[in-house]
Amino acid sequence: MKHNSRRVRSPGGIAVKAFILALFITLAASPLLHACTFTGKYDFSEFHEAAGGASAEAESPPRPSGGPEACQPATCSLLQATCGRVGDGCGGILDCGACPSGMFCGGGGPNMCGVVPCVPRTCADLKATCGDVSDGCGNTINCGTCTLPETCGGGPVRDQCGCTPKTCAELGATCGEINDGCGRTLQCGACPSPLQCGGGGVANQCGCSRKSCAELGASCGEIVDSCGVHLDCGACEQGKTCGAGGPNQCGTGTCTPKTCAELGVSCGEATDGCGAILKCGSCTAPESCGGAGVAGKCGCTPKTCAAAGASCGTVADGCGGTLNCGACAAPTTCGGMGEVNTCGCKPKTCSELGAQCGLGDDGCGGVLDCGTCSGDSACTQNRCVCTAKTCAELNATCGEIQDGCGKMLDCGKCAPEQTCGGGGPNKCGVAPCTPKTCAELGAKCGSVADGCGKTLLCGTCTAPKTCGGGPLPNQCGCTPKLCDQLGAQCGNVSNGCGGMLSCGSCKNGRRCNDKNICVKGS
Repeated sequence: MKHNSRRVRSPGGIAVKAFILALFITLAASPLLHACTFTGKYDFSEFHEAAGGASAEAESPPRPSGGPEACQPATCSLLQATCGRVGDGCGGILDCGACPSGMFCGGGGPNMCGVVPCVPRTCADLKATCGDVSDGCGNTINCGTCTLPETCGGGPVRDQCGCTPKTCAELGATCGEINDGCGRTLQCGACPSPLQCGGGGVANQCGCSRKSCAELGASCGEIVDSCGVHLDCGACEQGKTCGAGGPNQCGTGTCTPKTCAELGVSCGEATDGCGAILKCGSCTAPESCGGAGVAGKCGCTPKTCAAAGASCGTVADGCGGTLNCGACAAPTTCGGMGEVNTCGCKPKTCSELGAQCGLGDDGCGGVLDCGTCSGDSACTQNRCVCTAKTCAELNATCGEIQDGCGKMLDCGKCAPEQTCGGGGPNKCGVAPCTPKTCAELGAKCGSVADGCGKTLLCGTCTAPKTCGGGPLPNQCGCTPKLCDQLGAQCGNVSNGCGGMLSCGSCKNGRRCNDKNICVKGS
């Protein structure tokens, strides 16, 4: 059901806040909320929380019902989104409404209303070449589509077209040629004799097709069939000898058994033609009997790079030699993701870059969103910087006044016949000065000048909120962390403000480990 009512947080809405708190507690106890599972990376913002908050509500596109694995779409409230469009975690889009006059979507954080204007980002800013991405201000931008076999995020960089090739092992192929899923052909090796690639009826699997005594032209004695299995083909009738009529054929007369040397067999087992099985010796590792594809001969077939699951570097070929599997294209390096003989690039985190805010290069061709600055700080070269004002810049000639960076300035005293604030806030004059209160100044915490040269103490905040921790000075707030700031590639993590972030799921067969990093393996 679509909810048309909207609520925007306001400083004085105590009754509304109490109602929302009660509603959230009710939801938290609901079986429906406990059953919610967020899967996949939200398409439209890195800032998607999974708990608490008040926002406008809008419905997501209808979702087919299913069993326990069905995706439960999030709501604007659960995502703490008060404006703009945001992914619901199940492939749909939520419209969380608009901000009231004088406020901007994204001004208080992604998909949150605030008084600070938000500058939308472009596809170029984000180095995004495909898919729908957040512009950081509550809207989505389409950055194009990909041509198969490439998909959006299918390679090593999110929001860019790519394709991650499969290995022989991932495709379950032990021999022959097979497509790697990206338009190239893998050579997955050969089979030892007597096995053949696909011989057992399964493509790209070594196997053989069993044959009967009749199919092998044997009517007596023991033979080794085409799969190396012993067959007992029976005995000859009285008066006849096995092998006298031809190899493993009954006939009159005698049969002279063949030796391994006469049969040209140097290992394994062979039929002597007279109904018996010969033992023709063994091979020395790494060779095996039939290992080079010739029955009854010692040999070894070197592995290919593809069969060894290697895309770069050197690797043993299994026959005592070494394979050179090439180099990687920049910015990837061999083993760059911690996987031996695999090209990869480990993206940098905001912390590793020393970035406190803004966009940063992850070193792998992608872009990191390192968030925004709180209070009066501005993002300068990825650092939150606050430039303190002087009394002169603030046009203050007396008393105490804020420097714009959380500290108080002492701007001196007035002449005896003058009053601080008598000529205007923090200006000397002959008129009396009526000091402002915290409420009149809209200050909920911290220190603030009363306009008459004195300092007001407007209270403290309850953790995790801090004074000026949000977009406005002297207001209790908390700026939620983004997935990139936390170095999280997947899963759910705390946003540092009492809520949860859903950092999506892993692609290309990777799994999310306990550190919220996508790694290879099951």
